[in-house]
Amino acid sequence: MAESDRPLLAHEAEDRLWDEVEEGGSSSDTSFRTMHDLLAEHPNEVIKTLANSGVRKLGEFCAPDYLVLDLLGDDSIATMGASSPDIDWETAWREELRKNYDKNAAASLAPSSSVRSSSGWSTDIPVIAYVVTLKGAAYPDKEGLLQPLLRRWQSKGCSYSVFALPAVQSCIDWKWNRYCRKLLLAELAFFTLWLTAFYTFTAYFQDEESSLSLRELLQTPRGRLTVACDFLSLIGMTPFVLIEISTIAAYGIKGWATAWNILDTLTYFLQISIVTMHLGRLDISSGWLSIAAATQCILLLFRLQYFSRVFTPTRFAFLDDLKEVVQDVRWYLLFILLIVLGYAAAFQTLFRQDQKQHEEFNSLGHAFIQMVTWAAGNAELSPLYSHAQNPVAACVLGVSFVFILGMVLLNLLIGLMTNSLDRVTSNEGLRLLLSKAQAIDELEAVLPPWIEKKFPQLFPPFLFVLRVDPQKLDSVQQDSIWAGQGDDERAGTLLNGGDIGRTEEIKEKEEGGGGGPWGENKEEISKLQQQIAGLSDDIKSLRDLLERQQHQGSRSRREEERTLFDARGQGRSGALASGESDGGNSSSASFVSD
Repeated sequence: MAESDRPLLAHEAEDRLWDEVEEGGSSSDTSFRTMHDLLAEHPNEVIKTLANSGVRKLGEFCAPDYLVLDLLGDDSIATMGASSPDIDWETAWREELRKNYDKNAAASLAPSSSVRSSSGWSTDIPVIAYVVTLKGAAYPDKEGLLQPLLRRWQSKGCSYSVFALPAVQSCIDWKWNRYCRKLLLAELAFFTLWLTAFYTFTAYFQDEESSLSLRELLQTPRGRLTVACDFLSLIGMTPFVLIEISTIAAYGIKGWATAWNILDTLTYFLQISIVTMHLGRLDISSGWLSIAAATQCILLLFRLQYFSRVFTPTRFAFLDDLKEVVQDVRWYLLFILLIVLGYAAAFQTLFRQDQKQHEEFNSLGHAFIQMVTWAAGNAELSPLYSHAQNPVAACVLGVSFVFILGMVLLNLLIGLMTNSLDRVTSNEGLRLLLSKAQAIDELEAVLPPWIEKKFPQLFPPFLFVLRVDPQKLDSVQQDSIWAGQGDDERAGTLLNGGDIGRTEEIKEKEEGGGGGPWGENKEEISKLQQQIAGLSDDIKSLRDLLERQQHQGSRSRREEERTLFDARGQGRSGALASGESDGGNSSSASFVSD
């Protein structure tokens, strides 16, 4: 599939994984097993079994493209649940395609004919149907497929490329499109309420009178607003606390204790502390409440980036990318920190006798802040040689710091971080699948058992998959988009209506020129061969001409040498000729001198 035609969910290895199934990569074992059976039968080859026999190809059929593309959307596959593996899969898929198209047409408040005509024209495209051979892959929690794989990935037992396996990808697509995407949007709505309420609180808390009691505070409009924001913040935070508790229950403290989960817990602690201090009027005038509120402002904005991991329009997981990049350059950052601390200690020591004139270097903390300011590009070196005991040494030290850190180390850091970010974003499709699997597992951990029993259609025992073969699509091949352009005969044929008015010569060109190896370019290649043959004849004629000229030149030189030899013989005999002979001797002498 061309890169411009590739769905947003796709990654560069996805087509290859599905093609292995198409080409007979699936195992001959066609039995359906649960995840527990797979772990019991092949405990050492779980991932290999999922890769080789996780899905099985059922067959192919053709369907109108407007039905297929409307069902796929931005995804590369579509999934359908069933209670039995023995169904008429082609009929079921055709009904699913038609039902989805009619539903979307009704939602757009437009007749189906107008929606269909908006695509320009319609054609039938081949689609391939599969079935996931793992029974209960869509079951929630540890009964399904996702949570055991996530546990394995967290323990570093496998890479996140396992989530691109066809069986796993099918399970993610089913859960995400059926209910998890809607639940995550509801979660985003609660977080928006939390974020808006807290920032409103910080805006109106600025000028609040700290000496008022809670009863007196509620008598003022500003007080009622800030108290309402406190309660709204707690309401918006409640679903996330439940998710965190459920995740701890499912994975345990060790599996839960990641850097981001700990930061999330810190936001809950800060929010509860802020509300308690504000409503209880506990030490309102102290700086602790201000510090807690300022920290919460930053952490909440970082948490907002959590939702960018899984929604395709954003396509940028800020927190995950930041974590990976910092992980790659952490030792380089530590080295820069040590350099800054070393220079801070050097400046503090150098200005130990000038502490009153240079307060920015009178302690290690002040010197460190000054070094950070210089590293940020605001280096002011002129005060170094005023009111200083060692101005030359101070200037040399300052210039060396600006050169080493500002010009060398920081630019190297930018290059390292750029390379790291390129590496991280190169597997964007795989990381998107992993983020969706994590979000799905967190949401399923919160669902109570009675919801799972009330909506069994959300957790079908069998999954069927529909996929378009990208090699059979009517698409543009960008590497040969200009091939064959500018052919006047071809353009004339098209203007005359295709086959009507086509000459036998053009037919022969398009049909391959009688089965020759050149196809429609046979005539052009023949012309080139004739031109090459003509050039060969010209080169041969030129070579013959040069040989003749060379032969004639050799004969002329021999005749001239013979004439000169005769003239010398006449000079020795002392005989003088008449005026004509004198002229001839003069010519000979001239020739000799020449």
